[in-house]
Amino acid sequence: MDIQSLKVLMEINAMQSLGSVQDTQNNSTTSSMFSEMLGQVLQASTGNSSTESLSTLLYSGDSPVFIPSNLYSGQSSLTEAVSSYPSISKNYGTNYDEIIKKAAERYNVPEKLISSIIKQESNFDPSATSSAGASGLMQLMPGTAKYLGVTNSYDPEQNIMGGAKYISQMLTQFDGNIETALAAYNAGPGAVKKYDGIPPYKETQNYVKKVMNYFQV
Repeated sequence: MDIQSLKVLMEINAMQSLGSVQDTQNNSTTSSMFSEMLGQVLQASTGNSSTESLSTLLYSGDSPVFIPSNLYSGQSSLTEAVSSYPSISKNYGTNYDEIIKKAAERYNVPEKLISSIIKQESNFDPSATSSAGASGLMQLMPGTAKYLGVTNSYDPEQNIMGGAKYISQMLTQFDGNIETALAAYNAGPGAVKKYDGIPPYKETQNYVKKVMNYFQV
């Protein structure tokens, strides 16, 4: 990818991060400066397969990303640039339901438990990295990732499959008790064995509570 194409992709990502902006003239919160372009973008996508493909890339969860007309006019080169960059074309603007389903079936773990862990660990950000060195959607530590056979923790499929395998092992080790398994996922199985249950660590106790809240909703 050339520098200009990468610059365009970075600009689009920055636009999504802007969210809503403050209108300093009338002191009221307004929609993103790009939001009014939604109708234009979607209308233009009708009957145009290349634009339609681009429109698909403009969404991440419930938050649409909009591009200004000068960038939108160059949609062909932008689409080409995106498709030439594997990590973006594979993951940008998508969810991970299919991978979660695959992992759940392989390791006999509830899909919702996997998604609940991801929600708490990274809020579905595949590039998340903690100060302790945990990385990816399910925040695998380097040693744990290596043990699980994960060679790239920032690859969503590898990370989810590895994390699902690990929580499955914790469930087996702690007799299917989800709360204890989650504590082991967070603090390590050694700590759970030491305290014969959820360790008296505030972080771990809050972690278990939050994941269970997501899981039980």
